[in-house]
Amino acid sequence: MRKAPILLALFATSASAASERVPSVLLYARARAAEANGDARLASAGFAELVGREPANELVVSRSFREALAGGDLPLAVRSARILAKANKLPPDGRVLLAADAIRARDWAAAGHEADLLAKERLFGFTVPFLRAWIALGARTGEPLAALEAARPLQLAQPYLAEQRGFVLLALGRTEEGIAALRGADTRDVTAWPTRTRLFAADALARAGQRDRALKLLDGDDAALEAARDILRRGDRLPEPMDGPQAGVAALLVRVAGDMGRQQLAPVGLALARQAAWVEPRDAGAWLTAANLLAALKRPEQALVALDRIGGDDPYASAARSFRVAILSDMGDRPAALADALKGTRDGSDPAAWGRLGDVYLAVQRPADAAGAYTKAIAAAEKNKAPAAQLWPLLLQLGGAHDQAGDWPAAKAALTRAWEIAPDQALVLNQLGYSLIARRDDVPRGSALIAKAIQLRPDDPAITDSLGWSRFLLGAPADAVPILEKASTADPAEPTIAEHLGDAYWAVGRRFEARYAWRAALVTAEDKDRGRISAKVDFGYTPATASP
Repeated sequence: MRKAPILLALFATSASAASERVPSVLLYARARAAEANGDARLASAGFAELVGREPANELVVSRSFREALAGGDLPLAVRSARILAKANKLPPDGRVLLAADAIRARDWAAAGHEADLLAKERLFGFTVPFLRAWIALGARTGEPLAALEAARPLQLAQPYLAEQRGFVLLALGRTEEGIAALRGADTRDVTAWPTRTRLFAADALARAGQRDRALKLLDGDDAALEAARDILRRGDRLPEPMDGPQAGVAALLVRVAGDMGRQQLAPVGLALARQAAWVEPRDAGAWLTAANLLAALKRPEQALVALDRIGGDDPYASAARSFRVAILSDMGDRPAALADALKGTRDGSDPAAWGRLGDVYLAVQRPADAAGAYTKAIAAAEKNKAPAAQLWPLLLQLGGAHDQAGDWPAAKAALTRAWEIAPDQALVLNQLGYSLIARRDDVPRGSALIAKAIQLRPDDPAITDSLGWSRFLLGAPADAVPILEKASTADPAEPTIAEHLGDAYWAVGRRFEARYAWRAALVTAEDKDRGRISAKVDFGYTPATASP
């Protein structure tokens, strides 16, 4: 994250105390410094003061609008958007915000007016038929489904049309028609639908008194689905129903925000995710999407704040906890990550919580503790009668933790069990096969497992590396070289691949290229491997410096 320590030191006095004493230019500098430092609260306070002082200053108001959206101060974003609208300077996503804000307030006349203005915008005009449908439903004027028909000729609207139609029908209480429409959005079996869609449909079925069908719709090992099943079995309602305009518009904005993020338009996606959470604060998907985009934009502290808005009893609580632990680890705050991961294991019954704890233990170089956590994750999963698809990844993690802890027999047992329950999974075949050859335990068998893995995933650089290294260990370095070169081309930053390639080059007499490959490996190698690789660069390959 960018820091601005000097500016923050100069302008670190509170906004309320200092705003009357300092010129606007310094207040602007302080707000920008806070923005650069990731302090959304201080930045918003500064921009709010500036907008009050200089509402005609387009630069100030535009900057205020952007920072308020990114930082999650939606009242300030709406205030700034209204000023920009009066000056005919409102950007397209600002018009979406004003429409969403009117829908949030159930001001259907204002919402309709904003939708009419939005129809003139090229970027987000495709959302207008959907907004008008939800406005008609909320105002109880007109026919919501008829309003959707205007989306049919709009190319950008096509990915959302069938889903939005289904959601409108669910909100109208026409559950069977809604589910039929959602099948039109995705003609595969309902268990292949997106999790959010299944949650909305299951809640509608439960509201219609069809709890058994709702539970069947939630089949699967996704943590959100498991949590939703538990909620329905208790006789409770899911916390995010598709029950009206706010929920429908939020669902639309979350979908568009996610698509923008996947198209490398994270700032635009974040603005829409913030708007989704503003119009429907119950929507955990909006907060998760915002957190993902904030993390992508290097604003981890704000991502954590967004995740805190997801309640512990929400179906997405487990996903939020996992993401929170990952962000804390990436920030280098490993004690906080560990404390957060430990907190999730209190009742002992959630395999995902134990898995998160194992991941954090590995990150802090405590592999034996990680192995203990993964063992408990497997026990909890088996107690819950988890399918093989949930067990074998945990067994791979357990095997890796045992291996790092120096307990190869236990690692081999875990990896072998993973292979027994998932013999056609390329990742399982590769990890067991590579471990066997790396430990020089059974190189021919390991090579055979890797050969099967490469048939399943021929372009995977990690498996390609395993195949090349197995050829090297079987005494065929000339055969290994082109395979390892292919792996290195696919993943040039992976130090293990580069080191293996250097060893193979050395074995066939290509000494200059060998040292070049080893130097490339040193760029990204872990500290524990640097001494071995450096020795090869200086003195060449010897059995004592052989790659693992």
